[in-house]
Amino acid sequence: MPGISQPQKKFLITLFLTILLVYGKVNFTNLSRYSYLSEKTYRRHFIKTFNFPQFNQYFLESALNTEHTVIAVIDCSLVTKNGKKTDGKAYFYKGVAGKSEQGLEISVISIVEIEIRLAYSLSLQQTPSRPQIKPVKKLPQNPKNSWSKKSRKKPDPQSSTPDITRVDDYAQHLKNTRCF
Repeated sequence: MPGISQPQKKFLITLFLTILLVYGKVNFTNLSRYSYLSEKTYRRHFIKTFNFPQFNQYFLESALNTEHTVIAVIDCSLVTKNGKKTDGKAYFYKGVAGKSEQGLEISVISIVEIEIRLAYSLSLQQTPSRPQIKPVKKLPQNPKNSWSKKSRKKPDPQSSTPDITRVDDYAQHLKNTRCF
């Protein structure tokens, strides 16, 4: 893959091998326990951007059989979170439960080889939370003077629907991941 420096290439090889060895949660502390790199080195490398969808695409071009039928699929998953200040936490629909639950949602785009029933993840993205839409309350009518300034209130900016929906986010994810 062009654009990867030698130190970054060495780091990625160590990272992928170490992830396979880690027992328990994969975090910087555990990664440093199971490899020769320090926790600070992991943190420093994770600050740098890396194009994982392009990396996965290069991998898939060599791994996929060109004679098989290949399709792209998108699926969303809910990750339940209990933290009060978790960024992106909102209510998302959970198909298994048949209702909306609080947590984080991720959308995953995968490439599927139909004949051998094997899927490869290509891109993963967290679904951004949207502001909660509050129902508009009816204003009390003043029968004596319905046009008085007291009865007229400015509309609440959060009561209007957002310009971008979650479906728009999924479509943008598909556009950004377009390949093959």
